[in-house]
Amino acid sequence: MTSNIKSGAKVKTDTVELARLFSQVPEAVRQRLLGVAPPLTLKKGATLFERGGEGGTMFVVQEGRLEISIINDAGRKIVLNQIGPGHCVGEISMIDNKARTASATAMEPTKLFSVSRKAFLDAAASCPQLSVNLMDILCERLRWVSASVEEYALHSFELRLARRLLVLNKSFGDAERSIGITQTDLADFAGATRESVNKTLMQWKQDGLVDVQRGRIFLKEMPVLERIAFGDPAD
Repeated sequence: MTSNIKSGAKVKTDTVELARLFSQVPEAVRQRLLGVAPPLTLKKGATLFERGGEGGTMFVVQEGRLEISIINDAGRKIVLNQIGPGHCVGEISMIDNKARTASATAMEPTKLFSVSRKAFLDAAASCPQLSVNLMDILCERLRWVSASVEEYALHSFELRLARRLLVLNKSFGDAERSIGITQTDLADFAGATRESVNKTLMQWKQDGLVDVQRGRIFLKEMPVLERIAFGDPAD
């Protein structure tokens, strides 16, 4: 069930113009999609949709951050991804009009707009580039899932943690290469316990690779973290 969501003013287009969904899409088509439904505002911690909920709508983030997660049979939360400005979420359920495959929760105040299945299909009929863009996004998501499965099955926790930090820095890091995230949220994203994340971060802090403050992690030695994440390019 959607909660703590309220309608906002007309969404600005400066961020969504950069969204891959609208790449090479005429302004008129984009404005037609944006004008179908009012933009939404989520408070931190609010649920946009839950796994198994009704589909048929996709959302594009204008500001803020969404956590995409599932709860396994043991009751443990597994974070699949974090979505920031310019990215879409819920596209699978929009396409097939079936239940949501995961839950989406705001990690901070978030603004977004919705695109219904009917509105998308009508726009795609007049602008096939929309469908091409969405296929590219879906392929990227599939590659991300495949890479994540490989990480869990074949690689070390340190590699997985380093990769998650680099992904977060690319999407949400600031000029100081600092990431606003708690160790609990990072553990969920890395598929680990908070204790193992804390132990590794403290070792990396001692080695000068990161600095850890309350709710924020600074990446200090990017080349070393990249070697941990991806290996030595010379190898």
